[in-house]
Amino acid sequence: MTHKSISTTIEILGKPYPIKCPENELASLHEAAAFLNKKMTETQESGNVINLERIAIITALNITYQFLQLDQQKSSFMHKVNQRISHLQDKLDTAINKALQTELIYTTE
Repeated sequence: MTHKSISTTIEILGKPYPIKCPENELASLHEAAAFLNKKMTETQESGNVINLERIAIITALNITYQFLQLDQQKSSFMHKVNQRISHLQDKLDTAINKALQTELIYTTE
């Protein structure tokens, strides 16, 4: 199924940018644009960067760093969850095996 592309305009640091995107992704595009605008405004207001290109690069680096940190945290969390699941599976296997052994003892007597 193909999605109809529509034209829209986003605004970053007061400058409009015409963009085409799939109609079903319009809300996500505007949310992303608002997030980017906020982050670029923060970079601009820090006073250390004036040039628009540098603002964009510094902001992109900051967002990328945050993304990588979150990705690393997610990986660590998933590793811990998988360890816990494995531990619980081992406990279940042990309990089931004990129950089966007990059942075998009572059925053979």
